[in-house]
Amino acid sequence: MHDELTSTVLNALNSLPPVNKASLLLDTALALIQAGKYGAEVENYLEVYMKTPNLPKKDMARALLARGNARKAAGDRLLVKANLDFHAVLQYDPSNREVQKHFKRKTQIHSQNEAPWQRTPIEVWDRIASYIPRYHLRSWLFVSPFFHEIAARHIFHTLDIYFGEDQDNLHRGLDIFDRAKDDPVFAARVKSLRIHWAYEEDDMLNLVLRIFKHALPAFKSLEDFEWIGYPEMRAEMVKLVLDSHSHLHSVGMIGWHFDAVGVSGFHDLRKFTLRAEDDDGFADMGEVRTVLDKNEATLRHLILGAYLERQHSWDSVFQSPTIKNLTHLDLVDTLISHIVLARIAHAHNLQSLTLHGTFQEPGPASVVFNSDQIIDGQHTFLPHLEAFRFVLVGQDDHPGLYQSVTMFLRNRRKLRRLDLGSCPWELVHDILPNLTDLRVLGVKIANLTAQEVASLISAIPQQMVAINLSTDESQRPLNEYASLFSKFRSLSFLHMQCPNRRRPKPNLMTEKEFQVQSDLWISHARSIAYSIPSLDFLGWHGEHFAIARTVSERQWHGNVELKELPTRRRLDCGKGVDLGSDDAAWLERKDVPMDYELPTLE
Repeated sequence: MHDELTSTVLNALNSLPPVNKASLLLDTALALIQAGKYGAEVENYLEVYMKTPNLPKKDMARALLARGNARKAAGDRLLVKANLDFHAVLQYDPSNREVQKHFKRKTQIHSQNEAPWQRTPIEVWDRIASYIPRYHLRSWLFVSPFFHEIAARHIFHTLDIYFGEDQDNLHRGLDIFDRAKDDPVFAARVKSLRIHWAYEEDDMLNLVLRIFKHALPAFKSLEDFEWIGYPEMRAEMVKLVLDSHSHLHSVGMIGWHFDAVGVSGFHDLRKFTLRAEDDDGFADMGEVRTVLDKNEATLRHLILGAYLERQHSWDSVFQSPTIKNLTHLDLVDTLISHIVLARIAHAHNLQSLTLHGTFQEPGPASVVFNSDQIIDGQHTFLPHLEAFRFVLVGQDDHPGLYQSVTMFLRNRRKLRRLDLGSCPWELVHDILPNLTDLRVLGVKIANLTAQEVASLISAIPQQMVAINLSTDESQRPLNEYASLFSKFRSLSFLHMQCPNRRRPKPNLMTEKEFQVQSDLWISHARSIAYSIPSLDFLGWHGEHFAIARTVSERQWHGNVELKELPTRRRLDCGKGVDLGSDDAAWLERKDVPMDYELPTLE
């Protein structure tokens, strides 16, 4: 049977025209390179392929690029092995002159006339790129092929695709799927894929879903996958993802309902996200508990949310033994029962905790936070905490709870990120001077004055990298306080906002007045960027901007241009807009709270 199959396949191949035979040979060679099986056989395949006449130039370029990358990778591996041999020689014969010459030659200073990529190893450039925001890293794509490759690896690590009423986004998403199927190198760069949906049930949705089903397996290096919006991720999609990417490290579902029947089939998850309005979806909420139980050995990050307008409890989920293993936990826009809080109190490995919503029993919650003791400089309640967000919804009339929380945070030397929502400024101010490792802060000062701003600045470390300052009333325009923040040389993100201030709207004034007010609005935001040279990104009354600076010899401060970033989308959960760092992303989470009704910023 095997011989018959082989002969039949060979006969079929013989009947193909030369160009089709060559195409098959190229696909085979690329697949072997992708699988890490590059060798003499693949070299021969590509050599024969390129001798074939009348080949498309695009395919010839693919073949040469693939062979060049494979040869370079193989050469790098041989160089590593050669260096191991040279080091081994020194163990047996330290005075060997030939080896000494090799190391001397390797460490010589390159000429300034040489190209930068020759003077500096690619690992160094890659490290530099990791600290550059994706918005600014895009300029590397046009410098040279060397920098293009480095930038592409970082930019396309995370990919957000939007499907909805916007036709440009639709075409862009479909183009990405086509490219992923045709270009395995591009598809392999994508490690995190987030699909944002905003569709009703119609023929267009069915078409996009069919294309998505065929394109998903092409992302062979995928580690994180999130399905955001409507329609929700359903059983057939869960099965599709399981069949093609059962090895995923992270799975997320954000929508109105929990429809993902069978999601408990994932194993070895490190992160699991479920944001659902209520529990009337196709999937039983008990499946969330099953997910936790089946991934007890690996799951470290859990995000759960349920619309606050409905009574909802995570009591059953928090009975899972996995809770005690978590290092990151986010409860967002949800009711937090005393049972859940008690289980959190025993999760001693937690490094990051978000509690956003309403406490079912504020009094007993205060008791839990008051139970913290400091023994030999170590806290007994969540001793490893490095990030803490505490945002109450509709319970600002419980000052005792805020006081308990601030006492729980006192003298936490490891704390790097802190957001206490509407906690009274006096309580926050008292604990800030002893939080010496603090780098990220979200704070609200109800009545803002120059004295209060100066008090805030003197209470926090000079190494701050991200700050969100909000107020109800300000003695002066907020941008006039910006110069006081210039002492923070590492500050890359600052958001100043007042809830009752919004960008001027054309339907509320004449066209001329609208133009004047809009220019004034932007000029105030730009003045903040001028005042703080270290800023890369800026928040201004709920909107976000990237800061583009041009510096000349005559202008020390240069020109500042604000590039407007997309406003929040319905159910976007803050994903898709890069603010330059994980610290800024943590501080500006747009799913705290999540807006189910508002499609854009109001």
